[in-house]
Amino acid sequence: MDDNERRHFWKENGYLVLEEVFSPAEVESLRGSADRLTARAEGLTQSTDRFILRTFGDGGGAPIVQQIAEPHELGGEWMALARDPRILDTVEMLIGPNIQLYYSMMMMKPARQGSRAPWHQDFAFFVHDRASLVACQVYLDDSTLENGCVRVVPGSHRDGLLNHFHGDEFTEMVQGDTAEFDAREVALPVKAGGVAFWHCMTLHSSHPNTSAFPRRAIVFEYKDANARLLKGSFSASEVRAAGMMLRGKDPRAELLSAL
Repeated sequence: MDDNERRHFWKENGYLVLEEVFSPAEVESLRGSADRLTARAEGLTQSTDRFILRTFGDGGGAPIVQQIAEPHELGGEWMALARDPRILDTVEMLIGPNIQLYYSMMMMKPARQGSRAPWHQDFAFFVHDRASLVACQVYLDDSTLENGCVRVVPGSHRDGLLNHFHGDEFTEMVQGDTAEFDAREVALPVKAGGVAFWHCMTLHSSHPNTSAFPRRAIVFEYKDANARLLKGSFSASEVRAAGMMLRGKDPRAELLSAL
């Protein structure tokens, strides 16, 4: 697809997959960096603000690192990846020229383990005054149907924000009957080195890893620098007043310069 076709596909479907963005050599280097980063959690028995651990199965095994928060703050290679023009050029096409990095997360599904992520919209975790945020997932391993690839509901970014609450509790998942989403879902298997983008309102989920191979990827959430976090974001752990400018102009700086 050329850029015009990609824009149209994004507008209609709320997601986009680009294969072979990064070379095998680049992927292998990132895998080594991921191994070294994960090794920093050795000896931990409980989650920290950086390393999120989980015990799978019957709970009798040792906890496994499932997520690593803000890897771009833990290694220069991840910050360089977040700034890579091969990513930012597409992000600019999708949300405009003034780009902030809102957060990053290493996502890992160990072989024959991993958990199911139920249907949800990222926007529910950090509601802004406009839905101009986009997730970018860079794959370090092949993502397949067997190892729990991301699944999306095409066009759901146009349906508005759905209920993620049970009473007063934010549940991190859409409430009610989700059978319709299961019927409409599209699976997104992506080879290592590929990149998937999805709109902050796009419904997505994933299944457990039933394969003999791990599935690792890093997610960057980018936002239009003009977007403002609304007070009382649903998920306290996701509240960030602003992101890090990576490209374009920071509108806050323009306001301050007038003082």
